[in-house]
Amino acid sequence: MTSVSSAPPDLLRWMSAIDELAIAVNQRRDLPGLLEQIARTACDLLGYESAAVLLVDDDRKVLRIEGCWGLSLSYVRLVNEESPLFLVPEDTFTGSPSRRAFIEGSPVIVEDISRDPSYGPWARAAQEHGHRSMAAVPLRNQGETVGTMNVYGSDPRRLGPGGLQLLQVLASHAGIALETSAQLVRDRSRLRELSSLNDLLRQHAAIHDRFIGVARRGGGVSDIAAALAEIADRAVVVQDVSGQILASVPRAGVSVRPPDWLSGQQPHASLLSLVAGASPVVSSEAFPGLLAGPVRVGEETLGVLWLAGEAEDDDVRLRAIAQAAVVLGLEMLRRRAVVDAQWQLRGDLVSELAAGSVTDPEVLIARGDRLGSDLRLPQRVLAIRHEEAGEAGETVTAELLRLVQSLVLSRARPKPLLALRDGVITIVAPAGDAPEVEELARHIHTVACQAMEGGVRVAMSETCPEPGHLSGAFRQVTGLLRLLPHTPDEDILTVASAGVLGMLLADVDPHRVGVLAARWIGPLHDYDRQRGTELVGTLRTYLDHDLSTSATAEALFIHANTVGLRIKRIESLLNISLSSVGDLTTLRMALAIDDITRFL
Repeated sequence: MTSVSSAPPDLLRWMSAIDELAIAVNQRRDLPGLLEQIARTACDLLGYESAAVLLVDDDRKVLRIEGCWGLSLSYVRLVNEESPLFLVPEDTFTGSPSRRAFIEGSPVIVEDISRDPSYGPWARAAQEHGHRSMAAVPLRNQGETVGTMNVYGSDPRRLGPGGLQLLQVLASHAGIALETSAQLVRDRSRLRELSSLNDLLRQHAAIHDRFIGVARRGGGVSDIAAALAEIADRAVVVQDVSGQILASVPRAGVSVRPPDWLSGQQPHASLLSLVAGASPVVSSEAFPGLLAGPVRVGEETLGVLWLAGEAEDDDVRLRAIAQAAVVLGLEMLRRRAVVDAQWQLRGDLVSELAAGSVTDPEVLIARGDRLGSDLRLPQRVLAIRHEEAGEAGETVTAELLRLVQSLVLSRARPKPLLALRDGVITIVAPAGDAPEVEELARHIHTVACQAMEGGVRVAMSETCPEPGHLSGAFRQVTGLLRLLPHTPDEDILTVASAGVLGMLLADVDPHRVGVLAARWIGPLHDYDRQRGTELVGTLRTYLDHDLSTSATAEALFIHANTVGLRIKRIESLLNISLSSVGDLTTLRMALAIDDITRFL
């Protein structure tokens, strides 16, 4: 057996070789080439015929030859493919020198492969490839063992201490090469990311400039939607919160057909709630094949932006959609400001019509013409109110007003007049075609109830042939809203559906018949004021419950005996009998007139 001297080789030759490796590493050459150069240097300096750098795979389960010098391709294939060096093998040999060097983190030297049982299944193959001895040292990178540095001799030999130190130095260079290569990969990846980000920023800036340019040129909702359709390469539709389509732009023969917000399967409020949380778009089973996003300014959702297609993950398109939504929101606010000015003028005219101060009908007709209305036609008055308006204050009323304005704005000329009076939204609509006004009333009722989750009431007057009759129509719809109790399944309120109350509102001047209320109900009001009792309220409840003492007591949360005593007191004060059909009829009429005179 020959022996390798433990004395170090020529110092200058060693230093020159190490310098060459350092230069190669610093020049950031490709990793396989660096590892091959390190293996060749090991062979040159240590006198071995072949060398290899083995690295652990990403799962840290197998060692693979990633760079070598002097090894045949068949041996590399044997180690890498046919008989892998498993670190955590099952039913395979576990004591190979390379595995021990990796696991234990210390050098392993094999003087004679044929006599070392640890070589196991690789012994015969190694000898067939001319290997008789070998040494392996662990290869580390940033404190972690990532592989081994191996040398192979053609005859039995032992690596001395100096040679072992040199092999460990070369393994360190391999570790440095790994880190340098990894850093190079990271740098290149970061450069690609920065380049991609720079391109993205340029595209975003171009998108921003495109939409702002449209807005500055005075382009409306349609122009903004057209620009988005071109950038996103998708068909686009813009709707306001009432469902009115403000713009529709087809693309490549495809058009967007938004879902029916008024269908029972897709409640208006639920759809808006889903869309309002999108940033900038969302897809849903509720609208297959479409993307929907909010047109929002601050916390207020002004409309919905629809695009044809499935889920979108392209950053440029998403940016375009987000930018378009912002510009659309500003444009819709601008449109709202113009509309608000028009509604103010309409409101002034409505107030004069409601007050009945029509001194010159021609002047009113001319003012209506300037606002797109036609007061020459017969008119009907609609009144809309939310039941929670009194509690929630201006917020609910303002939301309802915006919705009704949008629905009215979509009507063809002549335009209805609209105003907000004492918390009630009133509309003066041309009634040349009566079914058309009824359709408008039902459309407002349906959309508003879904958008605001019920509680919206709509009353409709009789037809007024000329402007001078409109004050009576206002009295009708206001009385219907204020005097009729709300029911969950309430339909459009009309004088025809309101019984005696409707008849009084439609055909009788309540102030002229007020004497009836004063005779029959006045004494009860006086008694209640003087003694703090509830005779009028008890009478109403008693009549509403078909003269049932027990039902009245339950409704008022009082004892039945108390109800009986109050009824006797009422009969005594009015000198009547509630068992008399005539007295009961008169009382019901008097109560209705009393309601009208007290609340209108």
